[in-house]
Amino acid sequence: MTVATVVVLVGVPTVLAIIVALRRRRSYGSVSRMQAEARAVNKRSLIAGGGASVDQRYYVTFQFPDGNRVELAVPASEAGMLIVGDGGRLEWQGSSYLGFAREILR
Repeated sequence: MTVATVVVLVGVPTVLAIIVALRRRRSYGSVSRMQAEARAVNKRSLIAGGGASVDQRYYVTFQFPDGNRVELAVPASEAGMLIVGDGGRLEWQGSSYLGFAREILR
């Protein structure tokens, strides 16, 4: 394998990934952080890949008091803690989940 082949196979995809990440970061910079009361109304997971490279992603659909909904990817550590029916304060920015403070019933 020549050096040029290695550069094309490794370098080009890396540069493209960096460009996409920078564009995404710049576009999120113009979107303000939002907070609102919401309820978790659905959960799902998506398994991608196969063999030794399996990626599992978790999504939660939140519904706002006005009936609007948003589905956000959530970290695995929080996906297991969120239960359909949980109400609380959702924080997000664009399509990025930032957190959910569960409302504790008394």
